[in-house]
Amino acid sequence: MTGIEEALARIGNATALGRKLVPPVTRQAVAEWAKRGWVPSERAAQISALTGVDTDRLVKPSLVRAVKGSL
Repeated sequence: MTGIEEALARIGNATALGRKLVPPVTRQAVAEWAKRGWVPSERAAQISALTGVDTDRLVKPSLVRAVKGSL
């Protein structure tokens, strides 16, 4: 299960998650994130705060590797 799938399971559905974000996003946008398996990096912290899913599991895996590799 990807991080966004886990976040959706904890919130309930794509519509509910989209409405809780500031600014809100459409159900279609959240569904697209779930389809690709990661969320835009600028949304990861907010989704993590809402759901408890670690940001490393929400963003694109190559971004996580790039950031951790530079530390």
